[in-house]
Amino acid sequence: MDNQIALIGFEPPEYYEKEFLSTIEADLRSAVKAMGGDGNLLSITSTKSTKSSAGGYTAVKFGNLTAFRLKIRGKQHYISIPLSLSDLIPADFPCKKLPSDEKYYRILITDEHPLESYIPFLIQVVAATVDRYPKEWDCCSRYLECSDAKTCVHPNKEFALGCGYRKILSNGHIFYGKNRNI
Repeated sequence: MDNQIALIGFEPPEYYEKEFLSTIEADLRSAVKAMGGDGNLLSITSTKSTKSSAGGYTAVKFGNLTAFRLKIRGKQHYISIPLSLSDLIPADFPCKKLPSDEKYYRILITDEHPLESYIPFLIQVVAATVDRYPKEWDCCSRYLECSDAKTCVHPNKEFALGCGYRKILSNGHIFYGKNRNI
């Protein structure tokens, strides 16, 4: 089949979003691991447009928490950040808050602020999403091992996400063991 023709311009709507995210996916997963999370809990999924939504988007999630949403379809190009992470948005980023999208801030992708310029910020957002995962309990039976290692050592990273002490350790505070600093 040497005579194949490639037709450009017939890509699915989410093509460019997924293509961009595939270039930074390894860095996003590394940020999750650096915060003590399981990189396999990071997911990238696209939504389809419906009559009530204008075009859909691609969401990057850690577990059940949305880290950010990316939309580079049609004329609208932006990154949506949950309100809970809005303190991470630098003052010089072009942002807007829409009443129709009340749980998110939109960071605009423009010629002056191309998508590639946001890569370090997106990595930071994913790391912060792991760090801000809500705790379900204070610590497990491995608290001394974790204190000595200065990080969570629980083998089940998904289970360990619910540990409040994991979050304390990631901020450099150690309550027990040979490395105690509080």
